[in-house]
Amino acid sequence: MVKLKPDIIAKLKLYSKEEGGRSKNIPPVQFGCPLFFEGEYFDCRLLVDQLGTSIELGTLVTVPIKFLDPEFIKPRLCPGKHFKLWEMKFIGEGEVVGVIT
Repeated sequence: MVKLKPDIIAKLKLYSKEEGGRSKNIPPVQFGCPLFFEGEYFDCRLLVDQLGTSIELGTLVTVPIKFLDPEFIKPRLCPGKHFKLWEMKFIGEGEVVGVIT
């Protein structure tokens, strides 16, 4: 698999099953889902494969994220901006830590 260059680094909290999130952890692979930001959805990949470990539900983790069409969202992002992750429902929330130039 090709190692993708991330567009942003973000702190994420994936909701636990009890909080209405997924029922299983995200394995150490590229995980695709829509990112909800300022009323719009943007396709992204959580580059979990670059962490070398799975993301456990209910924990706080820093993750690199790649957008499929970065030109539509990347100029609007800066550290401190908040977003949510969607997978048939909101499964987590995050905060931008850094934007990769």
